[in-house]
Amino acid sequence: MNPFGLGVAARDRFCNRAAEIDLLTRNMLSGIHTVVYAPRRYGKSSLARLVLADMEPGMTSVYVDLFSITTPDDAAEKIYRSIANALGRTAADKSSLVARITSIFKRLRLSLEFDQTSGTPDFSVSLGDAAAEIHLESVIANLDAYCAANGIKVCLVLDEFQEICNLKESKKIEALLRGGMQTAQHVSFMMLGSRRTILRDMFEDRKRPFYKSAYVMKLSPMPRDEFAEYLIRQFAVGDLILSREEADQIITFTEAYPYYTQKLAMLYYDMKRPGASVAEAQQFLLEMESADCENIFVGLTNHQKRLLRAIALSHPTSIFATAFLTTHRLGSQGGVQSSLAKLKKLDLVEQDEVGWRVTDPIFCKWLKR
Repeated sequence: MNPFGLGVAARDRFCNRAAEIDLLTRNMLSGIHTVVYAPRRYGKSSLARLVLADMEPGMTSVYVDLFSITTPDDAAEKIYRSIANALGRTAADKSSLVARITSIFKRLRLSLEFDQTSGTPDFSVSLGDAAAEIHLESVIANLDAYCAANGIKVCLVLDEFQEICNLKESKKIEALLRGGMQTAQHVSFMMLGSRRTILRDMFEDRKRPFYKSAYVMKLSPMPRDEFAEYLIRQFAVGDLILSREEADQIITFTEAYPYYTQKLAMLYYDMKRPGASVAEAQQFLLEMESADCENIFVGLTNHQKRLLRAIALSHPTSIFATAFLTTHRLGSQGGVQSSLAKLKKLDLVEQDEVGWRVTDPIFCKWLKR
């Protein structure tokens, strides 16, 4: 059995992050609302789920994935359904749970069914006649009241929180949720996001409702020594020897990006026994990711494509340097500024202490190729 996997990582497939787990656990137990941001597929969801597991049963966990929301109704329904299922998971008396929830969540229409095999409760949620904004205004206060009445605390995780900004009513929804968060006494918020420019604006712009309302935590790159030791241990679990040189080759190629490091290690684990090299596994990874890279690339304008590829090729210290603009035929500074703003909003490029770079290391290699 391959000791590596994709998706949300269980504890036995999770590499360290002990300091981050400790900080998030303490913040949630202390009622310190926290924002965690990092590029997509960087391990945020896996980290959050480990923190939630560590806090139970002392704190009830509610996990809401906002990635697919397109309307305020979607947001309200997802939050309600996640709350109802979480409370149902921990309730001792499930038969009276609907009555207890609806006695506090008064506008909510709730029905309960049980899985015939496992006996797990599953809730059907309807917003009824009330507008989604009315539900979003009251949902946190109602959850807090339920916690007070039942002597529990809740950690509410809102994954891909920045998706609220894509809604036409985003500013109003931000204000409604901020109001509930500000007054909650028994609910701690953990907000996760991958569109870092959008998320930072939400919490650092003085004009936005969430300004200075939470502890902001950037998920840093994994230390390469720790990652290498993890890879060697995982190979050993599957009775294969991975040399330190091979581990370093994997990490250097992926730039220690968690998702790609796990995926390349997974591929090489299957390819190593028949005698393939790390380089062959690297090539296979690039081929597998090509379709995803193409999908991102075709959604850009021609000028955005040119600027993105120029950054991948040159890693410029300054986007607006004359030599960079001239070499890559990027035209006026105004056009570059507009394209750069879009690429930043999509989290496709970032600026570090060295200069500008493509955020996703495999996408960067695909652009160069």
